Amino acid sequence: MSEINKDTVKHVANLARIELEDEKAAEAFTKELDGIVNYAHLLDDLDLSSTEPMFHALDLNNVLREDEVAEPLTQEEALKNAKSTKEGYFKVPKML
Repeated sequence: MSEINKDTVKHVANLARIELEDEKAAEAFTKELDGIVNYAHLLDDLDLSSTEPMFHALDLNNVLREDEVAEPLTQEEALKNAKSTKEGYFKVPKML
């Protein structure tokens, strides 16, 4: 039983800011989206009772480098890769 119809596809396309050229495109996307949803429903048949819920495939927790005290960059070092500088500062285009 199909859950996806052309109205649903048009609504999703509107939310995603996708412009559908014509009704033929809406029909094509209806078939594709319906196939994706039906494929996702295959997960309903799996026995997941012994599987613990998870939010990420890898068990990582706050992977950060150690905080080390070091000498700060000199002004020259900080500006050496800048596209444009003026009088020791970054030069950027005006915004207003």
